[in-house]
Amino acid sequence: MRRILCLLLTVLTSSCTVKENRSDCPCDLLVRPAEKLESEGSVVVSIVQDGKVVKQEMLDREDFEDGKCRLEVSRRPTTVTVFTGITSMNLKGGSKLDISSEHQCDELFSCSENANPAGESCDCSISLHKNFARLYLTVLNLKKGMDLSVSGTVAGYYLMDAAPCKGDFNILTENADAARGCCIRLPRQLDESLSMVISRDGECLRNIPLGTLIASTGYSFQDEDLMDIAMTLDLEKSYASVNIEGWDKVTIPIIEF
Repeated sequence: MRRILCLLLTVLTSSCTVKENRSDCPCDLLVRPAEKLESEGSVVVSIVQDGKVVKQEMLDREDFEDGKCRLEVSRRPTTVTVFTGITSMNLKGGSKLDISSEHQCDELFSCSENANPAGESCDCSISLHKNFARLYLTVLNLKKGMDLSVSGTVAGYYLMDAAPCKGDFNILTENADAARGCCIRLPRQLDESLSMVISRDGECLRNIPLGTLIASTGYSFQDEDLMDIAMTLDLEKSYASVNIEGWDKVTIPIIEF
């Protein structure tokens, strides 16, 4: 008798039955990577419907690769936005992925793809793209006591569509590191405002427009997968040698402000 009552209660409280119109029933959406992930760190999955994030989940890399990201979503047009490789960046209000002050961009791979959760279940296999660029920077003839910093105007990404969002990006590099060569992970840029400032005791001595130098090679931050950049700056001879991943080296005169 108890089993019969439990079965009856389940039928009465179920949101959807065989006889009902099932268009209002939720869809079991499986989000999984099409290939093995290329970076360590956490994964954040955002479900976008009607122009806003309606559901979000953060997972370990292993769980995401194992197909454990299942979300109940409404049966309507859906965009699935995924970021992988999160290690030091922060979720801000569920809407942004922020680069912390004086930190670099994480080794992020991301995508924003449409899904069609029209049935009881939907399999969304996503292909991720490299959404950061390594800038290998070497500065020659940087005098003792001078400080070097790299700054830009992008400090994160919107979780809704993986687009870069404006903010203060600033990395201070020690003199010795600049002479040996250092690596700075950059977020996708919106313009050519990336710059390197050389200063002493807080006073700006020289401002070198890195963004302009990079753009002059033909490099584009609009590419789907961002390539890495190697740049050597000779302050005494005023030239920059730029080598884009897989490209021939380009030598460019340094433009001073």
